[in-house]
Amino acid sequence: MGALSSVGTAHVCPSPEPYRALLPYIESPAVQIGAYTLKAFPVLVGAAIITQFQIVLRRAPRYGIDRVTTSTLAGWAICLGIVGAHVFDVLAYYPERLLSNPLELLRLWGSLSSFGGMLGGLLGLYLVMRMRAMSRGDMLRFVDCLLFALPFTLAIGRLGCGLHHDHLGVSSNHWLAVAFPDGPRFDLGLLEFFYTATMAAVFLLLDRRRWPDGFYIGVFFALYGPVRFTLDALRVGDARYLGWTPGQYLSILATLVGVGMLVALFGRRRAIAGG
Repeated sequence: MGALSSVGTAHVCPSPEPYRALLPYIESPAVQIGAYTLKAFPVLVGAAIITQFQIVLRRAPRYGIDRVTTSTLAGWAICLGIVGAHVFDVLAYYPERLLSNPLELLRLWGSLSSFGGMLGGLLGLYLVMRMRAMSRGDMLRFVDCLLFALPFTLAIGRLGCGLHHDHLGVSSNHWLAVAFPDGPRFDLGLLEFFYTATMAAVFLLLDRRRWPDGFYIGVFFALYGPVRFTLDALRVGDARYLGWTPGQYLSILATLVGVGMLVALFGRRRAIAGG
């Protein structure tokens, strides 16, 4: 879910004009349970994981994948996604932590990366499906179910990021900026929540008809990649390589995969129709 810790102050732009209408700053809700403080972020992350699992569990049988296989594969995808989210985050965003303490890779409860979760989940899932000798068609249909659920999952998780304020962007007087105590700036977790929630609504509308297998893989990456690239350009404090964050490089890759998938699907469909 992006790098979830270590917010810096680089790339902060001065406010060139008086404040405009800004989104209010909301302290992250918390509940005290004995000596433990339960915050909104871990609750929403847990809710996002449950949502992903439940959507896939209900959807996959519609495409000929039984519930036992679905629950097993969804469980693998979620677990491997969590591992990938942390490992990628440490390697790409905080390599200095690994150099100082190699055991940092084992702290799966630490910082996470959304793109790392996608990579870990999809690559690990592919290996699991190959080991189970699934057909290419079933693989494609199952991953399609996963990607259909992802906007809902990301929206819930990014709401947690927005409440936790752990993805700070550049200073701005834009009406979508948040009135932080130290001045207005973009809250990128909140902005991504707005966008992924909109994507989820679009997916619900698209689900009113049947599409070719792989359609939601293409649509998700084609819609998510360009916006994520733009949001990452507004980040402060993130590691950058040749001027871009790791997320921006993966955003370009995601966009190319999504557009390429859609072109291939609908090109094949036109060829069959004209055949």
